[in-house]
Amino acid sequence: MSSPIARFRTALRRFGRARRGSAAVEFSIVALPFFFLILGLAEIGLLGLAQSSLNFAVAETGREIRTGQAQMSGVTAQQIESRICTRLNRFMNMNCVGTLFVDVDRFNSFVEIDSQNSPIVNGEIDTSGFGYNPGAASDIVVVRVFYRWSVVTPMFQAVLGNVSGGDRMLISTMMFRNEPFQ
Repeated sequence: MSSPIARFRTALRRFGRARRGSAAVEFSIVALPFFFLILGLAEIGLLGLAQSSLNFAVAETGREIRTGQAQMSGVTAQQIESRICTRLNRFMNMNCVGTLFVDVDRFNSFVEIDSQNSPIVNGEIDTSGFGYNPGAASDIVVVRVFYRWSVVTPMFQAVLGNVSGGDRMLISTMMFRNEPFQ
């Protein structure tokens, strides 16, 4: 009869030489980081698509203001927001109610624009200074749009979130001088 220590050593050697089921064991070791990587890539891909969609929507809507189409046709702040939301939803469905914030303002000089403070205070957006002033011909205008993106994967909220609740504030800004429209 062998001692329990000898039997344990023999069993340990047999376990070390065994190859049946090694693929399953190796996959279980690699699976968690692999799926974590795939989820992270998908989340960042969605975030990038949302940011690109926001930039597109702001550029197209800003063009209406820059060329004077918005001013001459009497477009309101709600209509501008609606147009941005419509363009934002061309590639993916994004809810704009309570998540889209638009600020259109006129400035006397480009230097004056630099003095604007960030509307994000303590993880929340402060829209009290937001307005809609598309300016007249040859005026300097800044269109700022903020979209509160909900991070889909809960484990990435701490990494990707930049406002309260683990959400990410997507920001797109367009600065221009209006064309000399009539």
